[in-house]
Amino acid sequence: MEFSYQEYNEYINETYMEFKDEKMSNKEAIARTYNEYDMVAKKSETDKGIVYIELAEILITHLKAMYTFKSYIENVLIELDFNLIKLENAISQEEYNDLFSRRVHVLQEFKKMPLDYYQTGCWYYEELIGEVQKYISNFIEENKNTETIVTDVLQRFERDCKNTKSEKYIIYTTLAENLCNQGLITVNGIEEIKNELQSFQVCDISNEQLTEDEQEKLANRIKKVKL
Repeated sequence: MEFSYQEYNEYINETYMEFKDEKMSNKEAIARTYNEYDMVAKKSETDKGIVYIELAEILITHLKAMYTFKSYIENVLIELDFNLIKLENAISQEEYNDLFSRRVHVLQEFKKMPLDYYQTGCWYYEELIGEVQKYISNFIEENKNTETIVTDVLQRFERDCKNTKSEKYIIYTTLAENLCNQGLITVNGIEEIKNELQSFQVCDISNEQLTEDEQEKLANRIKKVKL
């Protein structure tokens, strides 16, 4: 084993959080983390078990799971050879028992997870709303001058606005709602937000990551925005 049992768990989670700190969605961050540890997992059955169970534990915290990614990890966990892990004798009996118990838990949780069939790395509807809300709240709390709020928020989420139209409209809508709620409808950039939302059509996002229900929710939110 390249790392100890505890180190593996810590390093994999730290790697995931580093990708999150680079402003990635959960879906992209877990995919990038998998790429970082895929070769390490091939060193032994013990390495494989620790890496894939830790990845699975991160995945079950997400709102959805990409169906191909979830299916692959699930199959790896089902086929894990715990007799071989015991023979490799790389972890203690206590760690072996813990690893076995963790596998049982994540396999149970996998059965409950909603699936995502959109192949592109992207944000999920509620996930992105929460991320934008948090950023706006922090901005208002830290800045007395809110005149640049539109520019600042759009710069923070510039990459995501270019990723899919769904993400762009979620970001613009959430920003617009917050501007209305805070009485900030005369700040710089308000016309850009207004023009973008006026151009919205559901057909523009019909083939992207949002479900029909989420598309309808977004459309209704846009209709209610009064800038």
